[in-house]
Amino acid sequence: MTNQSILNNLAVITLHDAAPALSKRIFEYMDEFENLGIKYNVGLVPFYHHTEDLPRFPEFMDKLKSYKRCEIVLHGLYHEDRNGQMDDFHTKPKATTEEELRAALEILEQVGIKTSVFIPPQWKLSKSSIEVLEKLRFTLAEMQEEYFLLSHKPFKEIKVPKVLSWDVTGHPDQNVVRIPTEEGRFRRLDETQEHKMIRIAPHPRDPHRALKDQVEMISELKDQGYIITPYSDLAQRLRDAPFSII
Repeated sequence: MTNQSILNNLAVITLHDAAPALSKRIFEYMDEFENLGIKYNVGLVPFYHHTEDLPRFPEFMDKLKSYKRCEIVLHGLYHEDRNGQMDDFHTKPKATTEEELRAALEILEQVGIKTSVFIPPQWKLSKSSIEVLEKLRFTLAEMQEEYFLLSHKPFKEIKVPKVLSWDVTGHPDQNVVRIPTEEGRFRRLDETQEHKMIRIAPHPRDPHRALKDQVEMISELKDQGYIITPYSDLAQRLRDAPFSII
């Protein structure tokens, strides 16, 4: 078994940007994923736009937690502020990173969510951010082309193919150009690279036509025998690997 073969035939489906303001689209995606019968992940934003403190939205949280096939993980603190400035964990001072992550975990605790998985907005982390995640006992963090297995001491960096993502502008009409691009990348990953790991990251501000493509992709992966895994199972697979992954 090679260092990367344990990742072959694995797929990770993660719905990003879960927040009350985007609830209609979020639950539309989740309904589709539940109907597919897959396990998937949801990246939850505790204080979206610096305005949506999750404890003030009990109906949203009750519905989110009613879905049985999803694993809810942390996706920043506010994701973006009122002015559209991104919650950027690769340039923040270390003290600010720790302050934000502690605030995010406290909000999640208030709404009854526990997680040790972190997806930074824009999939970017600095060395100091990783140190804070280790200090706060996160087990896994995801980047565009890497996982960081933080439960391993020292942490391990696992290289993976770049995540498929349709939202690059925050505007569905502008994101339409991503539909053929990501379709092509999916085909290359699936057909020509020996079934390497495939990660699909839908966003509520994807072009509306993308959902059909994403559902078809996931259905194809199921038919081909891919194991569609939540982060907790993925982290366990990586922890149990009898070799070093670099």
